[in-house]
Amino acid sequence: MKITSIETGLYRVPLAEPLVDSTIRLTEWELVISRIRTDNGVAGAGWAYTLGTGGRAIRALIEDTLAPFVLGQDPFHTERINERLWWAISRMGTGLASFAIAPLDIALWDVVGKAVGRPLWELLGGCRERVPVYGSGINFHLDIDALLKQIQGFLDRGYRAVKMKVGKPDPEEDVDRVRAVRRLIGPRVALMVDANLAWTAAEAVKRATMLQPLNLYWLEEPLPPQDIGGHARLRAAVPIPIAVGESLYTKHEFAEYLRSGAVDIIQADVCRVGGISEWMKIAHLAHAWDIQMAPHVVYELSVSLLCAVQNGLIAEMVSGGSVSELGLLVETIRPEDGWGVPPKRPGHGVVFDEQALARYAV
Repeated sequence: MKITSIETGLYRVPLAEPLVDSTIRLTEWELVISRIRTDNGVAGAGWAYTLGTGGRAIRALIEDTLAPFVLGQDPFHTERINERLWWAISRMGTGLASFAIAPLDIALWDVVGKAVGRPLWELLGGCRERVPVYGSGINFHLDIDALLKQIQGFLDRGYRAVKMKVGKPDPEEDVDRVRAVRRLIGPRVALMVDANLAWTAAEAVKRATMLQPLNLYWLEEPLPPQDIGGHARLRAAVPIPIAVGESLYTKHEFAEYLRSGAVDIIQADVCRVGGISEWMKIAHLAHAWDIQMAPHVVYELSVSLLCAVQNGLIAEMVSGGSVSELGLLVETIRPEDGWGVPPKRPGHGVVFDEQALARYAV
């Protein structure tokens, strides 16, 4: 089997309502979707997303630099192709460059799964048939009444874990908001908070100490990702588990966190780390340190990855931000009563609705 064509499209998708955290306000996603076809008729799709900017650069990098390393190859040679793609960007750094690898790598695995007639979660390891899911609110801008309404909606849909944003200028306001949510959900529902890189190491220790009595399941991205030492000091200073990963892009960056004792939960994002191949390497690396995986967003694909590995912890379903909720799939992929079940069809099972996408093409 040989890859005969690669087509890559860019789509700018408006959100139903703004998504706001401590550092950014989003009104649209960009999707970069690559479609691979083979000489025996099997086709696959892969994608990456941006926070509203950078999509044109990612598409150009795929079309001009990366696609030639994939055309003519056997799609079953995922490691050979993946190695060539990483070498192709080796002098560009990561970030947008690793985003550009993801659509191609994800599409390759989609082709492989379809060719052998197996769903992705089984193809990669088949460890479990479902995983828990948490309701995730990008809700920094909501007042307490609106925040509690959103969280109650998560509970009504069967979630047994929820996440909210923190990072207000006044730390007491954060405490008041988290306390209100804890009072609503009770002691048995897991509560995560996400600071989105808002604090310094010293500030994070102070803030985490203030939040500690509220029984947090994890504190996410308290510091800029470059401050590995600060994360390690924070982790030693407070008993709240520290979750990081959405702002890291390679297995080497994750290895530094693991070696430094700076993380309790890994949140690798399959689109940001360059696709399925790199995500699996990160998951196996984390397993060697007995660290669990709770991937950042991309629910429709992450649920299959978590079901494939031994150290899958929980999946994230972002309110208002998934491709299912945006109406971009032929068949939606959603949690059921707080549990995520991976698609059973061969490949990754995420089938985009081409008519729905067409209106957003750039």
